[in-house]
Amino acid sequence: MNILIIKHGSIGDFVISIGAIKSIRHKFPKNKIYLLTTTLIKKIFFKIPYIDEIHLDDRNSKLDLIKYLIKLKKLNISLVIDLQNSTRTEIYHFFTRVLYRNVKINSSKKFANFRYKIQSYQSEHVSDGLNNQLKLININQFFKPNVDWMKNIDFKNPISKKYIVLIPGSSKSGLKKRWPAKSFSDLSNLFIRENYDVIVTGTKTDLSIIDQIIKYNPKVKKSDELSQFKNFISLCDESSLIISVDTGPAHIAALSQKPFIWLVQKGSYDLTNIPISENITVIKASDVKNISVKDVIQVSKKLLNIR
Repeated sequence: MNILIIKHGSIGDFVISIGAIKSIRHKFPKNKIYLLTTTLIKKIFFKIPYIDEIHLDDRNSKLDLIKYLIKLKKLNISLVIDLQNSTRTEIYHFFTRVLYRNVKINSSKKFANFRYKIQSYQSEHVSDGLNNQLKLININQFFKPNVDWMKNIDFKNPISKKYIVLIPGSSKSGLKKRWPAKSFSDLSNLFIRENYDVIVTGTKTDLSIIDQIIKYNPKVKKSDELSQFKNFISLCDESSLIISVDTGPAHIAALSQKPFIWLVQKGSYDLTNIPISENITVIKASDVKNISVKDVIQVSKKLLNIR
C-alpha cells in the first residue's frame, strides 16, 4: 500500500503537523509514503526523515487538479491522508472518489472514506484534531513534532554570553501580527542591563523591522547566518529566553522547550494554534500593538529570575 500525505499551508502549520507525519510513519514503517506540499515547505523541510519522496503542488492553477489525479495513478496510491483539510483538498477528494474507487481517503472534509468531524473548532488544538483524524485509520500512537533532524551538526555558536532571542517578523500578509519595533527595543534594555546579549533574527522579509529595532537600540545584534533554519534551531536551543510574535519560525523555536513568550492577538487562534511547548507563556491582546512593554518585562523577569 502506497500512501500520500497532503500538507500545504504555512511553515507554522507544517511544523504542527510533523508529529502526525511521524505517527503515520510509525504505523506504516515499510510502506512507501509520499508527501504532497509546496515549494517553500520542500525547500525548508527537505530532510524530513518520515517521508520517502516529496512531490509539489503549489496550487497555482486549475490544472493542478489534473496533475494531482495523474499523480495518484502514477504513484499507485491506495491511501490519501489529508492533513491540510482545505476546500481545495475537498475538491481533490470528490474527483478521487469518482475516478479511483479503490483509493481510500482520510480527512475532515467531505468525500472522505474515513472522515473526522471536528466537534469544537474553537477549542481543539490543531495537533489534537490531526491525531483524532488519524485514529479513524487505526493510528493510536502519537508523537510530538521534532525538528532536530534539521540541525546543522557542525554548528558552532559565535555567541559566548548568555542571550535572548527575539523573533519580531511576519509575512507581508500578517503585518498586524507584529509588535512594534520600539517595544522590542525598549524591552531589550532590560536584558542588556542584566548582561544578556540580545539577538534579533528572521528571514529576508523581516529585515525592515529588524533594522528598525537596531536603529532604536544599536546594542541589539543580528546575524544573517543564525537566521538560516539549520542554525536557527541550535540558536534557540542554547538561548535563555525566546520572545516571538505569531509567525512560522515561532513554532520551530518553541520546540527547543526553552522559556518562550508568545505575543499574539486574542481569539480562538491563540488556543487552536499555540506553539507546542511545555515552557510557553502567552501574552495576548485584541491588537498585538496594545501589549505593553511593562507586561512583557514582568513575565521576562519571572522566567529569568530577575528581581
